[in-house]
Amino acid sequence: MNDMTRLHKLENLRRDFVANVSHELKTPVTSIKGYVETLLDGAMDNPEDARRFLEITARQTARLDAIIDDLLTLSRIEAKTGEQEIARIRTNLHEVLEKSVQACQARAGEKNIRIDIRCDSYLQARINPSLIEQAVINLLNNAITYSSDNTKVTIVAVREKQEGKKDRLVITVADEGIGIERQHLERLFERFYRCDKGRSSAQGGTGLGLSIVKHIALAHNGSVTVQSEPGRGSTFSIIIPQ
Repeated sequence: MNDMTRLHKLENLRRDFVANVSHELKTPVTSIKGYVETLLDGAMDNPEDARRFLEITARQTARLDAIIDDLLTLSRIEAKTGEQEIARIRTNLHEVLEKSVQACQARAGEKNIRIDIRCDSYLQARINPSLIEQAVINLLNNAITYSSDNTKVTIVAVREKQEGKKDRLVITVADEGIGIERQHLERLFERFYRCDKGRSSAQGGTGLGLSIVKHIALAHNGSVTVQSEPGRGSTFSIIIPQ
């Protein structure tokens, strides 16, 4: 790829990103503005309407806050990766996974979803623990969102030996959810990409969770993969060389 082609591709990516960010921020802002104007026009004189409109405004404000938080997280990870290698320390992986599960337990409990961890309690890995915890939380939240009630999510972590290569750490999050159609798999980790925009927005997703997972894997010189079929659940794997 020559320099002009690369620059053109980067410019297109930048333009798409700006357009996507503008759209994602505009939606909750427009909603908040509309309900505030309705309240000021007299709806606040009706206590029942006022409460309902304020609850909607609060939800949209929380959504706006979540999008901004995710954008800042993405920016921080990219900045760290661009400047220098992220700090990695030898860490007990089982403890990191347990913290991730604890952070998602309330949401899982609402749908009676069981989260199982399959990981040697003594497994050590060279990682940035806070970033890996964030990545697993994002994958768990995704799995919970797209799983039915009374199902199971399984986290498996192993250190795999490879002949003639470095060992690699593989962390897998598998669900029994609705699955994803093949045509969406290649684009899942793009910022703001959604298989079903209306459904994802309604369920509170920012469209940045999987992109953050990808960048955390890249910051560890690793990668993330997905296997999925409609109706048969999804399996996401973070692969990190050790």
